[in-house]
Amino acid sequence: MAQLSADSLGGMTDGSVPDIRRFLAECTVSDLDEDEATPVADLYGMYIIWSEQQGTDPLAVQAFSAAVREEGIEAERRRSEQVYTGLLPTGAIPIQYILETDKAPGPNSGLDIFPA
Repeated sequence: MAQLSADSLGGMTDGSVPDIRRFLAECTVSDLDEDEATPVADLYGMYIIWSEQQGTDPLAVQAFSAAVREEGIEAERRRSEQVYTGLLPTGAIPIQYILETDKAPGPNSGLDIFPA
């Protein structure tokens, strides 16, 4: 299980890709089994919350998706939605996202913290 280190990014925050790198380092765990996946829409929603907490304007969804791709993370279609496989959210942001959106975790989401 790999997690990017915010320190390893050299504190870069002067552009969209470094901000995406920092977001991914602070809020996700990657290189997981392909069965683990996070819906693209959910990760973007978490990114918006993270950006607000950082005091920065979030990228538009298309720019966010492109920046995530630049980091080597590709989306794929699974069960009728786009997901990032091998990537799960971590930390307080996913919990805040669930509380703010009242959105139940989807079938592809790693947000199912209370399985039935």
